Amino acid sequence: LLDRQLRLKAMPRLRFAGQVTGVEGYVESAAMGLLTGRLAAAERLGRPLEAPPVHTAMGALVEHITGGHLDGPGGISKFQPMNINYGLLPPLEAPKVDEAGVKIPMKERGRAKKRLMSLRALEALKAWRDAA
Repeated sequence: LLDRQLRLKAMPRLRFAGQVTGVEGYVESAAMGLLTGRLAAAERLGRPLEAPPVHTAMGALVEHITGGHLDGPGGISKFQPMNINYGLLPPLEAPKVDEAGVKIPMKERGRAKKRLMSLRALEALKAWRDAA
């Protein structure tokens, strides 16, 4: 239904914001509202802006609500509104050693992986912001 600019594909002059986009949660809805406003303002000023990178929380949500959920077998599935979660972000291999070269115990690798995903997201968001 929506393109990556959060416009209705059938009527691109209409944009969607907030919970109606298909996200769940107060923070997610507010983020989509702010993003829609920023995308609309950039377009109006003649400075088109891409949606945030998929490695970021906002970018992952945009990917999900604009069709990323259709990537499964057969390409067709029922849409499910979604809160942000690490499962929406592109995969990253869990580190086996920390920054000092010390082996990370198996039960702590999930936490280390999420930390790396968060750092990757922050770097991608900063680059997106600075490029705008």
